[in-house]
Amino acid sequence: MNKFTEEKIRISKSAALLYLKNRRFTLSALAKASDIETEKIYDYFSNRRDVLDFFYEGLILEYKESVQSIDKYAEYTLSEKLSNLALTLIDLMDPYKEFVRETYKDRIACSSRTTPFEELFRQQLKVIYESDTNQSRLSAAFNRGFLYTAGSYNFHLLIQFWLRDKSPANQKTMELVDKWTAFVEELHYSSILDRGFDMAKFIFYNSPFSNT
Repeated sequence: MNKFTEEKIRISKSAALLYLKNRRFTLSALAKASDIETEKIYDYFSNRRDVLDFFYEGLILEYKESVQSIDKYAEYTLSEKLSNLALTLIDLMDPYKEFVRETYKDRIACSSRTTPFEELFRQQLKVIYESDTNQSRLSAAFNRGFLYTAGSYNFHLLIQFWLRDKSPANQKTMELVDKWTAFVEELHYSSILDRGFDMAKFIFYNSPFSNT
């Protein structure tokens, strides 16, 4: 990750904390909180909305950076990759949980537009699913936009669960992630769908009721 992006992420995290004190903070106040010159902050952001939106975009960028440092990540199973995606993002959000509580629903989950966070999240799902060679043939055929949209929606639900989770160290959230990702893997790795499709195709072409 280049220094410019790292600085944008650092400033956006300062903004998340500042937002809790004053929702209408100025960029000059943010510059002071971020310990940079006021005029320099405009090199990174043009207004308050940009910096708050980038907080979430920055999470995905940090996740992508973390994946590069994982030894043998390519050998992870589908559930392991999905778990890593969800839990890494939650870990990154955790120090800013109150900010997420106040902003995630309106800025991300229920936004009237597709946010950069949403786009980047779906891209990561696309990479995870399409790079997995252990899926059944029929499941792999459904690796399309709807799957990634559904995965994004499920993540929104997971974040709402996490925000309400009062268990020690978010234990219940981690359990939910484990159950969710295990179910998804079982669904995509199962050969039952393939066998069912093959049987249906055989019957169709060799039906005893066929006129041919």
